[in-house]
Amino acid sequence: MLGSDDKTRRAPPISPALSAILRASDGILDMLPIATFVCDARGTILQYNQRAVEIWGTVPRPGQTHEDFTASVRFFDIDGKPLERSGFADVMASGEAARDLERIVERADGSRVIVSLNIDPLRDAKGEVIGAVNCFLDITERKQTDAALEHSRVLALEQEQRLAATYEHAAIGISETAPDGTFLRVNEAICAITGFSREHLLASRLFTHTHPEDADPDREGFRKQVAGDLEFYSVEKRFIRKDGRIIWISVRSSPVCDADGKLLYLVRVVQDITERKAAEQRAKLLIDELNHRVKNTLATVQSLASQSARGAPTPAVFRESFEGRLIALSKAHDQLTQHHWESADLRELLSASLAPYAGADRVVLRGEDVVLRPRAVLTLAMAFHELTTNAAKYGALSVSGGRVEIRWLPVRLEGGDGRALLQIDWLEQGGPPVSEPRERGFGSKLIEGSIAAELGGSARLIFAPEGLRCEMLIPLERATREIGNWQGYDWSI
Repeated sequence: MLGSDDKTRRAPPISPALSAILRASDGILDMLPIATFVCDARGTILQYNQRAVEIWGTVPRPGQTHEDFTASVRFFDIDGKPLERSGFADVMASGEAARDLERIVERADGSRVIVSLNIDPLRDAKGEVIGAVNCFLDITERKQTDAALEHSRVLALEQEQRLAATYEHAAIGISETAPDGTFLRVNEAICAITGFSREHLLASRLFTHTHPEDADPDREGFRKQVAGDLEFYSVEKRFIRKDGRIIWISVRSSPVCDADGKLLYLVRVVQDITERKAAEQRAKLLIDELNHRVKNTLATVQSLASQSARGAPTPAVFRESFEGRLIALSKAHDQLTQHHWESADLRELLSASLAPYAGADRVVLRGEDVVLRPRAVLTLAMAFHELTTNAAKYGALSVSGGRVEIRWLPVRLEGGDGRALLQIDWLEQGGPPVSEPRERGFGSKLIEGSIAAELGGSARLIFAPEGLRCEMLIPLERATREIGNWQGYDWSI
């Protein structure tokens, strides 16, 4: 983990609560796909990952504060003005998280990148702010793309004004509108965007098909242009197409006047930005999810470390069990990352957990394809890790003739509340004889407790002589978003 170990020891003393967080998160930050660093309440940079170093272009000195770091890495606001007060200082002063701050980072070699910054305060058990987690994403390319698009739109508008012959063949929608809001002229592109014919648009008025909740800003800008109080304005709004589908469009409106300054008509350039809006929403959800996951992962690792240490007789045993659980958590994160943190397949999750023991029919997976929600992925990954580890040490996978079968199917329990459930059964055969343990270990508690607490379900371990069984029942809506795929299924158990 970058920024830990010897670097942390040479830093100024930090609170016990923050020290515990740093120890628990050691090695986790480098698993994250976005730049992340942790600092104490004074701004001392304590931990950071490789992605942060790539964006900074340098490595902070041990014990260096965020403010001192600006001597080698300078920060500006999005307009290029040097920052007198950092976002970190504001978070420390207010105790409130900062979201979507856009900053320019100037490296020591003079190169610049633009980042989107999110800062979350860290608190101790008393609620006192003891530091912060800083996550930032390089958005330079996106900003350059937006600037290039803006430049292209301006050139397109100027070209249209000079060369009327290109009007009909423009790739973006263009209309000429009278001061009373009636259409004077529309091109083919705007018909394709809206789904309406040229005749329909020319017979209608400007805001007829604008989404009612988005009409006011455009109306106000148009009114000011007609009154001569506004030269140019742009707006993004929802539009109801002829087929009833709601799309997002970008509108840029400019007046055209005669030599005496009298308004003749208004030129409106329209572009379908539905895909861009969806991409922005996905990006925002991803960053919010990552911020949430960073904090949750730190808490999870801290709990795993504490529980693993509590049941370990020696440091070596603790390290083995703790590292195994971290690897299981990492594999679950890998699967979610491959699917943009939206879902992961149950069969793939099981295959990854049992991969070292696959072959010769030692592991059998039976069930339909099930796409799991992120929370279900992380919870089940830890449960399957505990079951696999136990089977490899003491159960069916500890001998050559042993066999593990995992079955899953949707059910509705007779006499229950009618909820659809996902039933998962873990069955071991051919291993050493099994007996009920005198005491339940952390693994058993993790399986039973996490299924109930995280997914609202239940897990039951059955220590049958012929082999361990684990029966899990999870509400289907908590396990997967694709409940509709099970319509028509035989729900009897």
